[in-house]
Amino acid sequence: MAKMSDRHKVMAYVLYKEFGYRQSAIAQLMQVAQSTIANAVKEVSFRLTIQNLEKELQEARYQLEQQGLLQETPTLYIE
Repeated sequence: MAKMSDRHKVMAYVLYKEFGYRQSAIAQLMQVAQSTIANAVKEVSFRLTIQNLEKELQEARYQLEQQGLLQETPTLYIE
């Protein structure tokens, strides 16, 4: 079975999550195992979660900066 590109993983995610296709149908279409589709959907879900968290962190940093609560350089403490 062939390895899926990132583009194909995202396409599989959209077909499964947004259009309701069965993983087995997507696997047949993309000529991979159903478990490959399951892993691709899970990976894309994780990537979306990470991107959302990064966006929230960026917004929190901006709000803290606007309130003058951020130091110029963060102080790192090693325990």
